[in-house]
Amino acid sequence: MILFNINMATILIVLVLGHLLTGALIIAYTWQQNRSKAVNMFLLSKLLQPAAWVMLGVRGFVPSVVLVAVGNSTLFIGAALELIALMILKGNYTETVRRSYRVLLIGFTMVFIAVTACGFPENVRITFASSITAILMIFPVFKLFIDKNASKLQKVIAVLYSLTILFLIFRAIAALTTDLDMNLASTSIFNTWLFLLLYIVMLVGSTGFILLDKEKQDAELLKSASYDGLTNILNRKTFILRSKELISSSLRKQEKISFLLIDIDDFKKINDKYGHFVGDAVLQDFADTLKKQLGNQDLFGRYGGEEFAILLPGSDEKNVEEAAERLRLTVENSTADADLKIKYTISIGFYSVLPDEGTDIDMLYKLCDQALYLAKSHGKNCCRSASEI
Repeated sequence: MILFNINMATILIVLVLGHLLTGALIIAYTWQQNRSKAVNMFLLSKLLQPAAWVMLGVRGFVPSVVLVAVGNSTLFIGAALELIALMILKGNYTETVRRSYRVLLIGFTMVFIAVTACGFPENVRITFASSITAILMIFPVFKLFIDKNASKLQKVIAVLYSLTILFLIFRAIAALTTDLDMNLASTSIFNTWLFLLLYIVMLVGSTGFILLDKEKQDAELLKSASYDGLTNILNRKTFILRSKELISSSLRKQEKISFLLIDIDDFKKINDKYGHFVGDAVLQDFADTLKKQLGNQDLFGRYGGEEFAILLPGSDEKNVEEAAERLRLTVENSTADADLKIKYTISIGFYSVLPDEGTDIDMLYKLCDQALYLAKSHGKNCCRSASEI
């Protein structure tokens, strides 16, 4: 078949051009953006990999052990940088991984250079080169697979990389145990399919990387639009929107909901005495402390300044009273700013209702605001129900 007789030089040229054009497209796409570390790493890999393929491609015309050693070493580094870029993008490139990956890459490269310098036959070099590339790919691909939030695009990329690992392992074994010609210039069926797969992985991997980076940017934009930048909880607009949805859901289910309005006592005095930096630390500590006390279905948002709101679905008067007191005690026993050990308290106004068509977030806010005022007038650091008014 014609498909099995594709000229390897053609595949190599297309592979080189594919890497270079991908890099050019990424540069054009991110020209007016502040490129992330992951994107810069990926761009560098798109420069090193075609350079490596060119060196390996011309070695038949320019016999040189140096070209083999340098070309393969450059290919290892280029492939590693592409995988590192993916790990950075997905948040998997921890300090431990960075150190381990660096040691692995340097060690493998030195081993391959030694094997080449010692004059080992080509089939041994092929086994080493294929094994090294496969091993470098295993951990990043494994992390792509086990990611619980992986998109279908990410899974497709992981599958293609996995196929490449399998092909490389087979190539490494076959080079030592069979008579199959694994030379770069070989036109064997296996070699043809391997380089076609490498081209597909290059194409899909590069496009996928750009799309994954776009997904991440979109998620960060959505988060910045929905969450308070300081406390990392819902901002007022998003809290109100989600509260409306939760109230409608509770109305359909005919189950009670509870609203809590919380204010940090004497917050202005904390700012005046210690400064806004410490005030921000108090707000962050407060938000972190309460988040640990709330369930996945509970809504928690910053209404403004030191005022916060919580909406508890399926919670009646007894439940919300217990929850309010638990939150108050938890905050009272917490400390913000480890150096200064700032102690602070909160006051809470709460209300529970079985929603009807007239129930809305503004009504709940007004009732709980009155209850909060009652708590403040009773000496602060306490909880009061709107039912007491």
